[in-house]
Amino acid sequence: LFEVRPVWSRNAVKANISVHPDKLKLLLPYLAYYMLTGPWRSLWVRFGYDPRKHPEAKIYQVLDFRIRCGMKYGYAPNDMPVKAKRSTYNYSLPITVKKPVSHTVSVHDLKQGLGTSGASGAKKPASSRYKLKESIYVFREGALPPYRQMFYQLCDLNVESLQKIIHRNDGTESECTERDGWCLPKTSDDLRDSMSLMIKQIIRSTRPALFSNTTNSEDGKEQLAYESGEDEDDEEEEEEEFKPSDGSENEMETEILDYV
Repeated sequence: LFEVRPVWSRNAVKANISVHPDKLKLLLPYLAYYMLTGPWRSLWVRFGYDPRKHPEAKIYQVLDFRIRCGMKYGYAPNDMPVKAKRSTYNYSLPITVKKPVSHTVSVHDLKQGLGTSGASGAKKPASSRYKLKESIYVFREGALPPYRQMFYQLCDLNVESLQKIIHRNDGTESECTERDGWCLPKTSDDLRDSMSLMIKQIIRSTRPALFSNTTNSEDGKEQLAYESGEDEDDEEEEEEEFKPSDGSENEMETEILDYV
């Protein structure tokens, strides 16, 4: 896979080969290094390749896309036909300590995906046992993402209009920036706007009743967008800073919540 292209997300790897997750955790660090920040954050980059030095690496940049929902978009979070990976009922505070549940991994499981030498004695082929669906990393027009928050590589946005936005500055890339990489400024925003419009059209066609009363909403009243979903082992999850409202009557409560 890293000979085909030098940068991969872990979900994309899981969708292309069938390897036990515990085995994959051992294999990836032998082949690639993990980017923590920048346009290629949360991605695995082949050893010896620096995407910051190659303008053609912009197609491998990551896009943090979150489905927009709220009163101003015409549908509430509960109306969304796309589920959130995490439920607020299962959320625990950062100070909560949980002991990991031990999972017994057999030698047979670790041999899955090794090829004919490792799976010769297996009754069931390992070609799809651990594979994820293609939709977990590829965005296609007319199809909803599996989760409300997705991390796409630009080359996996399989829509012609989106690719035109990405390649607007082909041949004229001059500087790789921390925010936009090799793309033009606000390219990510333009992509999110176009993708959100496509998703809204899909939801409108599948659930037209949701948009029948959108004109009756009060002017100036907006509901904040609820966004949550896919990440990789909590690597992209960030804690939201608590901001007490102005003129709070219970100072002790705000201090406790701020501490938590």
